[in-house]
Amino acid sequence: MKNIANTSITIHEKLVELLGVKESPAVSIIVNKDVVSPRNEKFRLAVKNAITEAVNKLKDEGVDKRVVADIEKRLEKIESEIIYENSFQSVNIFVSPQREEVLLLPFEVKNKVVVDDSFEIRELLKTVNRVFRYDVIVLGKKKTGFYNGYHNSLQADYQAKLPEGVEYYLENKIGMKDDPAKAETEALKMYVNEVDHFIRVNTEMHTPLIVVGDEKLVSYFKNKTKRPDKILAEIHGSYDPSAVTVIKDKINEKLDEYIKLRDEKLLERIQPDIDRLGYVSGIQESWTVAAMKEARIMLVEQDYDVEGYSVKDGLFLIFSKPEGEEYEYHADAVDDMAEMVLLQGGEVYFVSPGLLKQYDKIIVTTKY
Repeated sequence: MKNIANTSITIHEKLVELLGVKESPAVSIIVNKDVVSPRNEKFRLAVKNAITEAVNKLKDEGVDKRVVADIEKRLEKIESEIIYENSFQSVNIFVSPQREEVLLLPFEVKNKVVVDDSFEIRELLKTVNRVFRYDVIVLGKKKTGFYNGYHNSLQADYQAKLPEGVEYYLENKIGMKDDPAKAETEALKMYVNEVDHFIRVNTEMHTPLIVVGDEKLVSYFKNKTKRPDKILAEIHGSYDPSAVTVIKDKINEKLDEYIKLRDEKLLERIQPDIDRLGYVSGIQESWTVAAMKEARIMLVEQDYDVEGYSVKDGLFLIFSKPEGEEYEYHADAVDDMAEMVLLQGGEVYFVSPGLLKQYDKIIVTTKY
C-alpha cells in the first residue's frame, strides 16, 4: 500500500497536484473510522461498502462497462492492501482511468463517495491547510523514527526507508575500532549525514521539523544538517522511535509554543519582502495579486473567513452582490484564494489569530 508520507511528495503537495486533475470519471472515496472495533472490522466494511457505492454510481451514470470493470478491480485491490491500523483515522482513495492515489490520514474528514470529472479534494485540502503541519525525526542508537504531524495528531511512517540507528554504522561501516571514542564519532557523523539526506528527500523544504533524541545526537544532527532553518524545536531524551503515543504526548505539552515559534519564523522569513514593500495586505488587494498569479507566500489568520463575489474576469473581490455584470460567488473567499495561490506554486500558511492585525488579517508577498 502506497503511503504518501513514504515519498518525497508530501500529502499537502499531492492534494494540490490532484486538485488540478481533470479526468472523467474521477472517483473519490473518503471514509472515516467512525466506530472503533477489534481489528477495525467495521472500518474495513465501511470502505468496502463505499467502493460498492462508487461502482454503482459509475454504472448509474452510464460509464463504459470496460472502464467500470477496470476501476472496480483497482478499487478492490487497493482496499485489500490497506493495513487497518489505529495510526490513521480516514481512508481517502482517488481513482480515474489514468490516476490512482491513496491517503491514510490521522484526522477525520467528511465521508464522501463522489463520481465527477475531477477529484473531491477541496474540503480535504482545506483541512490540511488549516492545521499546524510539521515533521518529527526521532534519532536513536538502535533505530530511527519519522512522523508526519497534524496539530495534535501524529502519523508514524513505518514503511519509509529510514536510516538504521547509530549502532548499525558503528558495527558495519567503521573499520578499525582501536580507538572507541574516534570510532563512535565517525559512526555518529555517518548516521546524521544519512538522516539529513532522508529529511531533504522526504520532506518539504519549509515544513517545520521537531528533532527528538539524546542531547549528543541532536547536537551532531544540528551541526551537520543542510537545512538548519527547518528545525523548529528539540526534545531531548532517549525515546523508542515506535512509541507514537509517548512522543505525541511530549509534543502536545508544548504544542502552543511550537505553533508560536512557527509563526514567528514565518514572519522573519517574509520580513525582507515587507522591508522592500514587496507585499500586499487585506483580502481585496491580496485577492487581486493571487488572481494575477503574482502571489508567492500567503499568511492568513486561522479564524478568518469572508463571503464575497469576484468580478472583472475574477480579478477583483467585492462584498455585495453585483448588479448587471458577471460574477462568481465565494462562500469562503479566503480558502478559494489559498487554492489559487497553491495551484500557481505558491505557499499558504494559516497562523495564530491576532498575529496579522496590522495587515488586516492577511498578507501576501509578491513575485515581482
